[in-house]
Amino acid sequence: MEPHAPSLLAMMHLIALSGWGGVVATEAVIEVAPFRWRELHPAAIRLHYWIDLLVELPIVLTVVATGIALAVTTPALTGLHAVKIAFGATAVAVNLLCIVVVVRRGRRLRRGGGDRALWRASKTVLACFAAGLLAAAGAAVLGFRFALLALG
Repeated sequence: MEPHAPSLLAMMHLIALSGWGGVVATEAVIEVAPFRWRELHPAAIRLHYWIDLLVELPIVLTVVATGIALAVTTPALTGLHAVKIAFGATAVAVNLLCIVVVVRRGRRLRRGGGDRALWRASKTVLACFAAGLLAAAGAAVLGFRFALLALG
């Protein structure tokens, strides 16, 4: 292997992270639209439900698996690595919580749940976006730092 060639595992992790970021950005647009056009709320709930189950959850699991594999194959984990892992784990935990909220909200909509409860859940989803984005940004900054150090 060339001295500065990225590992296949690191590339898989980066691809999964990129996919996850794209999905989250798409979901953010879907979630914000009903606050401008209220009639879109049921459709947004249905779309986000299926995106989470069919696309986002598998991507998040791939991010976790490749992240763990990278951590256990890194020769010398430092304190900075631990901080990056903590940021990443926080982003994943917030995202998994959000998926639970989205799935429950989707099921509540199907059962004819109350409008007030659905809107409250939608506000929780937006709060998850904000918290997850902060944690993901911390992990990304450190990840880019490690990548630059690896490139020399």
